[in-house]
Amino acid sequence: MAVTPLVAIVGRPNVGKSSLFNRLVGQRQAITHEQAGTTRDPNYGYVSWGKKHFLAVDTAGLQKGKGEMEAKVQDQVASVADIADLFVVAVDAGTMITDADRQAAKLALKTGKPVILAINKIDTAGAGLGDSFNRLGIREMIETSAIHGRGSGDLLDAISAHLPEGRAPEPEDKITLALLGRPNVGKSSLLNSLVGKQKTVVSEAAGTTRDVTSAEIKYHGQTIELLDTAGLRRRGKIEPGVEKFSSLRTLAAIARADIGVVLINATELSVAGDQHIAGDVAEAGRGLILVVNKWDLPEKDDKTQSRYTRKLVGDFAFVPWAPLVYTSATQGLNVTKLFELAVDIGKRRQQKISTAKLNNLIQELVAKQPPAGLRGKRPKINYATQIDTAPPTFAIFCTYPELVHFSYQRYLENGIRQQFDFSGTPIKIEFRNKRKDD
Repeated sequence: MAVTPLVAIVGRPNVGKSSLFNRLVGQRQAITHEQAGTTRDPNYGYVSWGKKHFLAVDTAGLQKGKGEMEAKVQDQVASVADIADLFVVAVDAGTMITDADRQAAKLALKTGKPVILAINKIDTAGAGLGDSFNRLGIREMIETSAIHGRGSGDLLDAISAHLPEGRAPEPEDKITLALLGRPNVGKSSLLNSLVGKQKTVVSEAAGTTRDVTSAEIKYHGQTIELLDTAGLRRRGKIEPGVEKFSSLRTLAAIARADIGVVLINATELSVAGDQHIAGDVAEAGRGLILVVNKWDLPEKDDKTQSRYTRKLVGDFAFVPWAPLVYTSATQGLNVTKLFELAVDIGKRRQQKISTAKLNNLIQELVAKQPPAGLRGKRPKINYATQIDTAPPTFAIFCTYPELVHFSYQRYLENGIRQQFDFSGTPIKIEFRNKRKDD
């Protein structure tokens, strides 16, 4: 099973946590504003730095005027203490140490996990402030200016030094499935049906499951771990407190899983939230199965399923490789088919294509449709090889890799998928400015 470490950014409001997060993930994903407490929903993103990979989480969400700030810091750290592998405590270099800073540092250190102090906004306060922040008790300190990018590489180096290289497999050969979806789509019922006994509490009330629970079964000699997660609401609808950190645990479950099983309510077909969750799974490089659950409830004729399928194929066009299954957890319809798919997808995620076969295919695709150029410069594809599995990842060496349009990458991906069966898993293509003999 692939394991992705979780790095939590914590601290009081207005110290630049969201700006630091944006620097780490390499895009402006979190909303930043000078007003304290702008971030109310958990922001997360996948980070690759050298050969290290991790999930960064900007917990934020600490609001003034609603109780003691120290208590909110405590809630923030405590809520992610059991799932985070490393803490980045952010402080403002331009202000004096506050009680909330002390509380965040104390609680992060108390977890026994690695802790790094990010002394942010150094551009407004000058350098050499380490001595004044020694009182927080965090030995490893990095001075940063998230707005200007200063120190972000040093911070990534410091984080990476504590993380394992690549994705460490567990000793036992295991496939982990995360059951995902909006509240009340039947995740716990499906888990119970898969396990064959009452493992979790099932209720008609939406949102019964707050934490990630798990169960293991054997299917034709293959160990399969099932993770039942809390329902993920649309991001703007996530309530602060317990529900907010339940969503963090769900995101951590995606990072922990090999395959995400996204449940869609057959009576409320394919809302935007379902697509967001499927996008989260694909973005994480995990396998994906789309499941229309509660299929026993809609009134049906001989064309109902084909009508549903046409709509879902359109709504999930961004993951055309994901299989679609219709189930009823309460009736046991097609439940074991999920095991068959999981085993097949697990094998495809480990599939390796020989360099010779891959290059023959790429040469054929390029001959049919060469990449477009720009201003007299045209990428020339020289060589391709598979560099990783789970997900299958391919490096294509060429001139002017920055000019390769995303539509051409999609063309090559479609060509690879037509030749080799990678259904159920995303594949990644990296264009590199090197030649074979380099």
